[in-house]
Amino acid sequence: MRNINSLITALVLSFSSIAAVGCATTGADDEYGEAEGEAAAAGKLAFTQSENGQWHFNLKSGNGAVLLTSEQYTSRTGAINGALSVLENGVDSSMYTVNATATGYNVHLKAANHESIAFSQVYSTKSNATRAVTSSVRAVTSYLDKREANTTGARVEVLVGESGKFRFNVHARNGAIVLSSEQYTTEAAAFNGAFAVQAEGQTATNYSIKENTAGGFYFTLSALNGQIIGMSQQYTTRASAASAVTSLTNFLPTVSVL
Repeated sequence: MRNINSLITALVLSFSSIAAVGCATTGADDEYGEAEGEAAAAGKLAFTQSENGQWHFNLKSGNGAVLLTSEQYTSRTGAINGALSVLENGVDSSMYTVNATATGYNVHLKAANHESIAFSQVYSTKSNATRAVTSSVRAVTSYLDKREANTTGARVEVLVGESGKFRFNVHARNGAIVLSSEQYTTEAAAFNGAFAVQAEGQTATNYSIKENTAGGFYFTLSALNGQIIGMSQQYTTRASAASAVTSLTNFLPTVSVL
């Protein structure tokens, strides 16, 4: 099984807007087919929050078709943790089961503890459900391959330190680190912090430019509750720090977390 933990330092996350996606449902169209373009494009993860405040995620094929849907989570961090488990287990076809239902067959992706992480729609035939397993493996594998290959330009990089704690850096289009996070106890919490940076970092008034004791300048980014969620590098002038803030507010909407 591919070990996602060994890929953390290389797993670079380009930012895109969080797509609102529907849950997989029973009784869906059972004419399973791989539309043109699925194999050519990488798989995708999409997170959404329901009106009741619950979170879930979908694994999509390269052409945007929903392959797997998660359970509902009470927090975005919980949904992120589930998605990370999909990335860890979803490359191994042996972690999927095809199950008979009252109206057909569906697919469940299991974690190492045999708990279901995500499930598919219901297909009328077992062969269609089995083909969905192949597509899910392809989607996860292509997703990881694309992220591992993306090591330049505007991105977020999640790192784990020797202490076992996680943090992330936001890179500008030229590759320079423009914002760094605090340390988090879990990988999912670090990704959740990156989501917060994407949301709050698009508003210039959430930044504060400060002068250090050596006469240089840096800026911090705060959430709505006033908590600092990111800090910049040091700049020689206030104008340089202000320019970096402007750049960050402009490119954050184009980058995506997970």
